[in-house]
Amino acid sequence: MIVRTVGIAFTVLVVILVLYLSFIPKEAYPRISWIPFADKGDHMAAYAAFGFFFFLATLRIPGSGKQRKVQEKPHSTLHLTSWAGPSIIYTLVAGTLLGLMVELMQPAFGRTREWLDLAADFMGLVVGIAVVLLILKLIGSYFTTHPWLYDPNWKDEVDETR
Repeated sequence: MIVRTVGIAFTVLVVILVLYLSFIPKEAYPRISWIPFADKGDHMAAYAAFGFFFFLATLRIPGSGKQRKVQEKPHSTLHLTSWAGPSIIYTLVAGTLLGLMVELMQPAFGRTREWLDLAADFMGLVVGIAVVLLILKLIGSYFTTHPWLYDPNWKDEVDETR
């Protein structure tokens, strides 16, 4: 629940910043010298942040949230491909639609429409998703090797034959 709340809050913040920076006049646009590839790098960085936080906002980890009536056997191993798929799709679609909307509306604000910006936006989304999946994989592998940290029913197996 905390992960989703943080994801939602930061997604809203990132969207506000993306919209502000996309629609201000070109002369007022801040130059960020530490991001490589100038304008396309800015797009990639902004949409990587969007992808990272939107993925967390839409993430549903098995075992979190409301318990279902059907008792399923709990799993100690999480497989990213089985539970992260919907969040990946939602993030790619929402981020691409946001980038498309921004590019279509920019001429109304005195900015130019560049379709390569949309490609940079999509690449940024992929980078943001890859980073969050890597972090989740590292955290998951840590807890898999330390089950006593998260499983209240965990018992150390004792060899009764001795």
